[in-house]
Amino acid sequence: MKNLKRVIAAVFLLLPPGAFALEPGGPGGASRLQEGDLVFIRSKSAQSPALEEVMGSSWTHVGIALLNNSSWFVAETAAESSLTPLSKFLDKSRGRDFLVKRFKPWSKRPDKKGLALLKEWLLANQGKKYDIYFEWSDTAFYCSEYAWKAYNSALPGHPVLSAPQKFSDLKLDGPLAKELIRKRYIAAGKRLNMDEPIVTPSALLNSGLLRSVTP
Repeated sequence: MKNLKRVIAAVFLLLPPGAFALEPGGPGGASRLQEGDLVFIRSKSAQSPALEEVMGSSWTHVGIALLNNSSWFVAETAAESSLTPLSKFLDKSRGRDFLVKRFKPWSKRPDKKGLALLKEWLLANQGKKYDIYFEWSDTAFYCSEYAWKAYNSALPGHPVLSAPQKFSDLKLDGPLAKELIRKRYIAAGKRLNMDEPIVTPSALLNSGLLRSVTP
């Protein structure tokens, strides 16, 4: 398995940066993607209604677009961190809706060295379990943490796409949030740490370092 991951990583790292392609989207039609773009979807997962309640946003899942042999993939965390074909990633979204955000310094094209480092980090962290407790550790990741840490850990200057919040900053008093906390934490005998750092998909969506890509 380790050798297979090395082969996959080598293939991705040899690809030229800044490749473009048109992919079908939601009502807006097609969107022009660039490697390193953050792709947001309205997830159909069981936890999404609770996340919507907490964030006040229906964009509850995010991944990073990568190109391989003229085909698009999304580096994401689902059951674990992995590469998902873009079409299958969009199938997870209600109405196959998606939004694309781009790192502003890469508005025209990704920095070649930076993109290589970003890919290397994403691929090196494949196979880690999805973090159902949303903890700020590197042993497991949730979706927005995976994207945030990829940019912050891999790129020179360690860009902070959005300032981490704390659980105490979030709206956790709604009925869906309370039920999710009961199922995830109380049932497992865990206590929610209100000082735990967290980066939500909504926070990334509103990042001042990202710009919207017009379909």
